[in-house]
Amino acid sequence: MRLTLRDYVRLIKPKIIPLLVLVALASAVIAARSIPPALTLVGLFAAGTLSSAGALAINSYLEIDIDSKMKRTMSRPLPSKSVPKANALAFAVTLLALGIVVALLTLNVYATLFIALGAIVYVPVYTLWLKPRTSWNIVLGGFAGSCAALAGWYAITLSDPLIAWVLAALVFVWTPTHFWSLAVITESDYSEAGIPMLPSVVGKEKAARFIVANTLLLIPISLLFYLYLSGTGELLYLVVAIAFDLGLLATNIKLLLTPTKANAFLAFKFSSPYLAVIFLLGCVAVLV
Repeated sequence: MRLTLRDYVRLIKPKIIPLLVLVALASAVIAARSIPPALTLVGLFAAGTLSSAGALAINSYLEIDIDSKMKRTMSRPLPSKSVPKANALAFAVTLLALGIVVALLTLNVYATLFIALGAIVYVPVYTLWLKPRTSWNIVLGGFAGSCAALAGWYAITLSDPLIAWVLAALVFVWTPTHFWSLAVITESDYSEAGIPMLPSVVGKEKAARFIVANTLLLIPISLLFYLYLSGTGELLYLVVAIAFDLGLLATNIKLLLTPTKANAFLAFKFSSPYLAVIFLLGCVAVLV
């Protein structure tokens, strides 16, 4: 029983969910410039967790064949047959449906639509259409994560849409920088599985150039958000954001100069907390 429960948890790829939920909650705090009502926060947390888990589990179901060909993923619950396919699909659809229902009961229609849109972009658009067809898959598929920021913002207000979309753009542009670094490490896996992830198509040297270029686009977006801030928190945001921007760029340039898996891992690990740090800084800046 314990093994089965653990396998169902692995099915939803739980490492990804906390970041998506944090982005939604932080966006709500930034939009409100205060702590939002408890029902809104609980709704975003519950609906975001359930819908993300459902979409990720559906992704696991749809990618059984791909996962079975990659060393990094062949031990996942479905390729290893520790969870029956029919059970996995029913589990995934139930989670996603519950997430939408919770959103309808606790959030407004705009937040609910963005939560649903995130699942739509991730499953049929990214998983089924983009991922097996184009090396730009993660670029376009990154909008699924952007929907978390938009759901959090529009759960609070319809005003200042420009800032809402700056937050969405932060997620959208960060995603390729983060996942291309991982794809450099697992380049051979994607090649064997027939997935045209950018590094497996253009090679790690050229992929490193794209990572640096993408980070150079990400940095001004992170600083553009500074214009929305005011008061004592804005300086803190600016100083820490610039420090993280420069640190991220430095690891990417190191990968560009010496495109090894070790440097790709360094870039991947540094980019992992980047988005959480920027959004938490935004929360602190509007609350102090």
